[in-house]
Amino acid sequence: MARDVQSVFERKETKYRLSADQYHAILDALEGRLAPDAYGSTVVKSAYFDTEQRDMVARSLEKPFYKEKLRVRGYGIVGKDDTVFVEIKKKYDGVVYKRRIGMSYAAARAYLDGMPYEKACRAFPAKGESQIACASHEEEVQVAREVDALASRWGALSASVVTSCVRTAYGPIGEDGYGCSGEDGLRITFDSSLAYCDLRAKRRASSFLPLIGPEEVIMEVKVRGSYPKWLADVLAQCNAYPCSFSKYGEAYKRCMQRCSKPVDGKREAVAVCA
Repeated sequence: MARDVQSVFERKETKYRLSADQYHAILDALEGRLAPDAYGSTVVKSAYFDTEQRDMVARSLEKPFYKEKLRVRGYGIVGKDDTVFVEIKKKYDGVVYKRRIGMSYAAARAYLDGMPYEKACRAFPAKGESQIACASHEEEVQVAREVDALASRWGALSASVVTSCVRTAYGPIGEDGYGCSGEDGLRITFDSSLAYCDLRAKRRASSFLPLIGPEEVIMEVKVRGSYPKWLADVLAQCNAYPCSFSKYGEAYKRCMQRCSKPVDGKREAVAVCA
């Protein structure tokens, strides 16, 4: 695993729920200004961890001044020695702070099951990485301590929900023709095919359930400063307005609705995944 992967982010993130027409209008406006990054369209899966009663997401939906989430995020098809990211995502006064640790999927599972961070990294190194590289990287060791502190605050945490989407990320056009990180940190992502799986359902089906309509797209604008004028103009022209949308939050609402739905005369959870 390359050590140039960014571990700490601080920026404003604003989401928009777009119709197909709005999505294509914005794509047209990006032409010549921003381009997809080298990864193209990628399947992103995130496993969110929470208390038994899902107190963390319930607290988040109350829109407090400060909120936090813990998740494991992977890109594409992930094997046991492929890199995933254990992430803390915090939001304070409208600004998002993301702290993450890159490690193998096997190490992440062991770490979140209670194995110390350094031991998990050495026991299950990521593909192409030595046994001590991950565990000895100072910045990621610090993030691991923050993950440990979060777990201590909330108590026992376990996987609650998995969300999935197809993501395409755009950035200012670099010399290689792909999108990159600009000086203002401008990055725009488009998420389609959003779905969720309730890992705590009493019975499970064979597929994820949708979170948005089949033609809808969630756009997220990530920037450290203000929007460039051209972007503000196109958003106004196509009547695209900021919205509050949390994948885990929306999935949690669906889980609660399904748990309260009568099944064969009884109120119980309904299966959502294999």
